[in-house]
Amino acid sequence: MVTVGNWANKDSRFYNVLRTSDVMPKAFEEFYQATGDREWLTIKSKMLNYLQKLSKEHDTGLVPDFAWVSNNYVKPAKANEVATNDDGHYSANACRVPMLLAESNDKNAAQVVKKMLKFFKKKGTSAGFTLKGKKLHYYQSASFSAPIFVAANKYRNQGYDTLVEQEKYIFSRPLPKDNYYDTTLTTLAALNTNELTGLEK
Repeated sequence: MVTVGNWANKDSRFYNVLRTSDVMPKAFEEFYQATGDREWLTIKSKMLNYLQKLSKEHDTGLVPDFAWVSNNYVKPAKANEVATNDDGHYSANACRVPMLLAESNDKNAAQVVKKMLKFFKKKGTSAGFTLKGKKLHYYQSASFSAPIFVAANKYRNQGYDTLVEQEKYIFSRPLPKDNYYDTTLTTLAALNTNELTGLEK
């Protein structure tokens, strides 16, 4: 798998940490096309497999910011084991997962993201959740809404259109000048959704 950084070598205790937002099937496919190195397809398959295992652990389908892996075993990190108190929650890293999976046409990626969209459609969105579906905060955040908007747009007319309407509020507000994360993900959502913006991908 892709490690959390080139510093996370075999001597690091973080060598077996999976950041769920590093599961980027479309990027791995493009790396393979550019290099001809089939290892990228192996990485794609194994990392998606880890994500599927995490998704199946809860009815919500939510995945944590970080998880520990060993061969075919994967478990969510606990609070502050890697970076923050939200390491084991669907939080500031995992919030990118719906968009990254929706960019690919891989059937396994679709399975994971559609399960998450089903949960968001039922429970609404907020700035983070426990893996069992309890809201961490009772307010919306563009960092969380933008990736959901992109994913729901990918699967239009498949039961998620209410999420498109619900999350498009991100485009009705000026881009924040003091929050690069919200600004970046909102911009990426616009570029990935030419149905709304008229922009070419």
